[in-house]
This record gives sequence, structure tokens and C-alpha cells, in this order.
Amino acid sequence: MKVIYMSHRYHINQTTIIKGWVENGHEVRFLSQYTGKIEDYTYTKPIVVGYSALFRIFNYFYVLLRRKKNYYAMDMKLKLGFPPLFKLAKYIREFHPDLAILRERSIYTICMNAICKHYHIPTILYNLSPVWDKPKEMDLAHKLVWKLTPRYRITPTNLVGIDYTGLVKDENAYWAPFLVEPQISPSEKKYFLNDRINVFCIGKYQERKNHQMMIEAVEELMPKYNLHLTIAGEINESFYEEYYQKINDYVKNHHLEDRVTFLVNLNRDAIREEYGKADVYVIPSTGEPASITVIEAMACSVPAISGSDNGTASYIDFGKTGYVFEDNNKEDLKDKLEKIICSRETIIQMGAAAYEHVKNNFQFQNYYDQIQKILERKASEGD
Repeated sequence: MKVIYMSHRYHINQTTIIKGWVENGHEVRFLSQYTGKIEDYTYTKPIVVGYSALFRIFNYFYVLLRRKKNYYAMDMKLKLGFPPLFKLAKYIREFHPDLAILRERSIYTICMNAICKHYHIPTILYNLSPVWDKPKEMDLAHKLVWKLTPRYRITPTNLVGIDYTGLVKDENAYWAPFLVEPQISPSEKKYFLNDRINVFCIGKYQERKNHQMMIEAVEELMPKYNLHLTIAGEINESFYEEYYQKINDYVKNHHLEDRVTFLVNLNRDAIREEYGKADVYVIPSTGEPASITVIEAMACSVPAISGSDNGTASYIDFGKTGYVFEDNNKEDLKDKLEKIICSRETIIQMGAAAYEHVKNNFQFQNYYDQIQKILERKASEGD
């Protein structure tokens, strides 16, 4: 099968998916709107299509005027960015894939979906909206966007949190999880380096990642347990630098320098090394669309803890491979963390269960099966 992806950029969480296609004999192309700072081109190098000249001019002045007040002004292009149509059509026509997987409901996707329809190429939408979610908005604008984008979609998010109350299932959505290869088996895993319990956390140095809450939770557990917290994050903007300085000042003022370590802008190999050193992984963020880190940790035989406002919190088998705590609730975070660290044997047992959970549920076949279900459904409906 020839498969083409279109996304705003080639995110690292796509690497294992692309590897699965390639190693199973498929041909893959990846079209992106721009490149990120950290990308893995081992299995494919994305073709950067970019934006139309007119949109680039508009975007330049929009960001210039808005960015001082709103850092996220630069994200406007993800929804409203307009592609260079002839260039995009040329790539699709020349490759002529059997399937196109398009990221997000956006102007870019609407354009590419129309081109694919012209060449009779099946399309699937890929976004992070959960399979189980609140009832859809039914206004005219939403209906128009749904009409112009692919009907069926895959998402790595089954639900946000672990509570289905008040949610309805999107019958056109299929849960195609993030993938990660098993990394460190329970027999290979070395726990409790330096004779302490090592807690690891990843997240850009920004407020919603809740590093401050994480530090305070670990600090309050330190009188009972020999803990060390390592936080790895990205700093590429002044917004991040200011927050980074704030939490550094907290650590210094509370004399925690030998108990809390900050790491900045690590590459993927360095992050894998940190997973190998960890005994427990925590993602304390709020407003987290879907973080692959929970299964990256579990693939290294490390139990994981996530806040409930994370699209991959349900990847954790509650009480067996880790826990989910109530969003923004430090006391509940402490409670869930203590349930794991109260016994070193518990950490080892949950780490082994986490590794098996990844092996059984987050491999390429789990993803591929969902793609096949959609293609079979489209074929049966003559789509």
C-alpha cells in the first residue's frame, strides 16, 4: 500500500508509526507545512510544502502585531494556513497513494481532501479529539467543516481521563493509539539508582505543565521517602525562560538543589537515558491534548502517573501500570504517587506490568487494524 500523510509538522510521535508501515512493506510519504526543532528522519524525511505566498505575507504581519501579547498567535496557521495548491496537487498526483491521512480539520486539510477526491484517493482524518466526547456542536459552520473534511477519522485519544460520564461515542472515530517499541524489559531494568526513588517528569517549561505543583508534591513526600525529582523540558522562547527561572528560584529558596534536577532541551537519546534511570514517571500537566510520554515510560518498565486532563491518561491501566490523579489537584497527585512509592516491590511489579501493557496494546498491528476497519467500511459503502 502507498500511504501519504499530511500534517503541520513531522512530530516525533509519528516515528514508530512510519517505521511500522515501512517495515511491513508499505511505501510512505509525509507532507508537512513546516519543520520542528526535534524530528527523527530515520524512516522518512518529510517534504515541506509550506504555505501560499499570500498567506505567508498575512501570517508575518499577524504574528508581528499579536505575538507580544499572545505567544500562541503563531498557531493561527495550523487552522487557517492556506497551501500552495499547485505544488500540493503535484506531490499528490505524482505519488498517487492508495490512502491519504490528513491532520486536523483545517483549511489545509479541506484543500488536500478536495485534491484527493479529484484523484479518487481515499482519505482519513487524524486528530486528537476523543472517540468518547461531549455531544457535537451542530451549528452551520461546524457542519460545513465536517462536510469538507474526511468523514472517518483516527485518533490516539479514546477519552480524556478515565470517566465516561456524560460522554457520547463518535461512531465515525476509531481509536488508533500512539505506538512505542518496548525499550527496557523488567529483567534488564535497573531500579533505585543511588539508593533512592527517582521520579521523572517531561514537559515544556510553561505554566500549564504544572512543574511547580510537581515539585511541591515531591517536596512534601521527602520527609517519608528518599526521593529525587528530575524534570526535562524545552526552552525556546522568553515565555519559557521566565517560568523556568521562577521554578528554579523556588528550588533554591527551599534548599532543594540536591533533590531536584532540571534538564533543558534534551535530544531523544538523552530522554531515553532518563527513562532508563527513572523509577516512576509523572506527567502533571493540565490541558494536555495527548502525550505519548506515558507509554514511552512504560516501555522502559516504569510505572506512569498522569493528570486526568490528558488525552492519553486512559493508556494507563489504573492501579496496575500506574494511576490517574484529578486535574490540578496536588493532594491527589501526592496520594497516587505515594501508592506507588510506598513499596519498592510495588514499583517493580507495576513496572513489569507496564512493559507488558505496551507490548500488547501499543504496537503497529494495533494501529493498522483500525486503518483496515475504516477502509473496509468505506468500501462497503462505496465511498
